[in-house]
Amino acid sequence: MSQVSSASHPTVCEDWSHFLPGFTLTHTVHLVSRRNPGIVSTAAAVLEGETATVDRWAITRCGDILEQKIVLGEMTEGQAVRLRERLAAVEGVLRTRVEHHFVRGRSAAT
Repeated sequence: MSQVSSASHPTVCEDWSHFLPGFTLTHTVHLVSRRNPGIVSTAAAVLEGETATVDRWAITRCGDILEQKIVLGEMTEGQAVRLRERLAAVEGVLRTRVEHHFVRGRSAAT
């Protein structure tokens, strides 16, 4: 008989801002795909459909592989996870990963 522990299924919190006042939650999505410009266009359409705020977007080609690093703001942790899942479902995408970062706000840094 197996038991599911909370460690194997981490909790996604929709709003962490009340835990760390003065910090903003941002997200970095790493997307690895075949070298196909259509995947970049599809990823842009997915982001637009999610009304995601893109702070930075870098695309690097390595042989027949495209690596995209998309930094997002104005989004909850749950929204970022769902966005990663939508991007992972795009045909030609080999791997996706999302990182969550707390960034000190301007007012907290001064």
